[in-house]
Amino acid sequence: MPTKQRIFELDALRGISLFGIILMNILAFSLPYEIALMSQTIKGFNTVILQLITLFVIGSFYPIFTFLFGYGLGIMFEHSQIRKVRFYPIIYRRLSFLIVIGIIHGLFIFSGDILFGYAFTGLFAVLFIKMTAQKLMKIASILFLLKILLIVIPIAMLNYVQGVYETNNYLGISLSQFIDVKQNGDYLSFIKLNMLENLYSMLDVIMGSAFLEYLPYVLFGIAAHKMNLIELMRTKRQSFLKWGSLITILGYLIKAPFAIDYDNSAFAIINAVGGPIVAVGYIIIIVYLCQNEPTSQIMRVFKYPGKLSLSVYITQSIVFTFIFMGFALGLYYKLPLYQAYLMVIIFYGLQVIGCYYYLKIFNMGPIEWLWRKFTYLKS
Repeated sequence: MPTKQRIFELDALRGISLFGIILMNILAFSLPYEIALMSQTIKGFNTVILQLITLFVIGSFYPIFTFLFGYGLGIMFEHSQIRKVRFYPIIYRRLSFLIVIGIIHGLFIFSGDILFGYAFTGLFAVLFIKMTAQKLMKIASILFLLKILLIVIPIAMLNYVQGVYETNNYLGISLSQFIDVKQNGDYLSFIKLNMLENLYSMLDVIMGSAFLEYLPYVLFGIAAHKMNLIELMRTKRQSFLKWGSLITILGYLIKAPFAIDYDNSAFAIINAVGGPIVAVGYIIIIVYLCQNEPTSQIMRVFKYPGKLSLSVYITQSIVFTFIFMGFALGLYYKLPLYQAYLMVIIFYGLQVIGCYYYLKIFNMGPIEWLWRKFTYLKS
């Protein structure tokens, strides 16, 4: 959307979410996080870091980004109604572009791509966009409960029966082979492994995650826009802060067992409930901090990467793939976790500074510019 129409709180939320996402993704960039037992991989002070990241970050930032994706869909629909233009041709071009970017990103840069999942989910979410906020909230809540009943509880029970410390080697290659490709493989070997990982991820989205994992948060985002949540919070800030704090604490309590025993696969699936609950609390608290005069100036730092979220996200993947993969610097599985996180903090700080100066010259990022051109078909 044009710069003059941007909502500061949403940009700050995006900027903070980008930081949370890279705090999560660095585990996959630097370690065999998803296919090895971390208790056998990480020792000493790094264990404490992983526990803190698990409690405060893992599973709690992608729902915020998904919620914001839905909020953005709601804004676009409202603008199309005001301008009296057809919404669906515009939005399906926009989502198609994002699907292509997500596939390219997932296959050739980082297999942990989230863009394909968002865009694919968006194809269905926009079918609900004319509904009232109340109906959207009901549908989203039902889908979230179905996720708990159909996925979380059965898988947690199955993992408990089969053994909660059994690793799931869905790639069909040994851990040593996996590490060798990441550390020493050329770019072609990297792409082959990426394609295999990303294929499973895309199939997971298409076969269920889009509807029970992403869709509830997208619908909550659309509903929040229809409710004018940001303005509503301005009028009842203290009440929202109280509830946001309580919700966050509840989420932490649900996540705590996984943070303590992060190799436990039953606790890991339960984190799919605790993570989104924490995300709700984070959204409320962050918006409060944006609207509270003493803290709003600090929060404004995050609006700069938030305005360039797609370019910032892709850049993070390119840089950390270059740092850790064998065809470039080859630091995969060679650094203690604390050093990887120092890199993240420094790099994100540089991104904030870079975005600040970039936005003094340009209104949008290069990928955002292409995305907009494809969406509106304007020269």
